[in-house]
Amino acid sequence: MSFREENLNVILAELLTERGLKALGEVILRKRKGRPEPDVLIELNGVRIVIEGKKLGMWAALVDQCKERLDNNVCDLCVMVEYADIKLKKLVPNQLDVKDALLKGRFNIGFLSYIDRAGLDKWLHVAPKPEEYADVGFDEFLTYLMSAYTRVVREDIIGPVINRMNEVLWEFASKVSTAVNVERLKEVLELEEVEEE
Repeated sequence: MSFREENLNVILAELLTERGLKALGEVILRKRKGRPEPDVLIELNGVRIVIEGKKLGMWAALVDQCKERLDNNVCDLCVMVEYADIKLKKLVPNQLDVKDALLKGRFNIGFLSYIDRAGLDKWLHVAPKPEEYADVGFDEFLTYLMSAYTRVVREDIIGPVINRMNEVLWEFASKVSTAVNVERLKEVLELEEVEEE
């Protein structure tokens, strides 16, 4: 028996709620062109986290969907969940059986944040790459989720960019300073020296 992704996403949200997170499954944020509702929405200390879940083999679609969520400012952190190995033990399962299958299941997960999508990588020496983990259990998934949340909250993205900009400006200033005629520059800028009394 096959289940729709929406059903798996809602039950995943239930499981996260049982673990103490404020999670809602299949939320409609606002009516817009396309599909505006995230699969699971979590609010954690002011940080909006969206979980996008898909069945096995849909990783590229998950990455594209998460990029879109971040670019449209729907969230600060987007979590990709690929339901890799979810086994139901009954021929006609109920919601509790699906919940148990998710708890015992295996997932491929990944994380993208606004830091990865901010476009500041041209100022840094290293291009950001999304975190990816394969074949993780539910408890591991929670650990990785909290770790990614902590990274988003604590990571300083502006500091390294400012440092790099300062390096570029000092390099430019040092190159220009040797080729500038100071007297001509004063004349052009109409700068007069103030005489001391």
